[in-house]
Amino acid sequence: MNNSLFLNKTYSRNELKGLLEAILFVKGKSVPTEMLENIFEAKKTEIESLINELNEEYNNRKSGLCIIPVAGGYQLVSNPGYKDELAELFGKRNEAVLPKSCLETLAIIAYKQPISKEEIDKIRGVSSTRSLNSLLALKLINIVGSTEDVVKSPLYSTTERFLEFFRITSLEDLPSIESVEFNKLLESESFYAEEESKEEENNNQVEDSIPFE
Repeated sequence: MNNSLFLNKTYSRNELKGLLEAILFVKGKSVPTEMLENIFEAKKTEIESLINELNEEYNNRKSGLCIIPVAGGYQLVSNPGYKDELAELFGKRNEAVLPKSCLETLAIIAYKQPISKEEIDKIRGVSSTRSLNSLLALKLINIVGSTEDVVKSPLYSTTERFLEFFRITSLEDLPSIESVEFNKLLESESFYAEEESKEEENNNQVEDSIPFE
């Protein structure tokens, strides 16, 4: 590799950890493991070893930072141990606020994907047009195909942004829909704003159709 970082310099173990930390900080979001492997010209196990050492150092000095696996990569985030203090100082993160109707729609898509709007509406009992438009705009879902019906309908699935939003590595990490963890997720005030009334949803059932892409 002509652009290799390692052509003209030998890095110590601490420098490698510092470089990894700097990369995660500058990116500000999940960095794919494969990208880190290419940058460091290292195997996945070696990247994991560096991250484990960094997290151990963070933990030993009660750092405000930690590195977590997200969406097939790693992200530098604030230590959840300080979440109450941060919420008191700065309030809840705006990006983590979703109307409950959107969260319900998103949960259905996450567990049933790929799924059509008609199927989502049947499960929820109300129109999901507004929620789907919002989730598409936030890039938490995308259109991955269409039904095989005579009148084709878009099929929706979650995106990598969805994994980053909920800070999970893959869909396999989603809690069982019957589990206590899932119910806590739906009830968590940090993930949705005040619930939209079903009356409001029903009043907006006749809306422009979602464009098929």
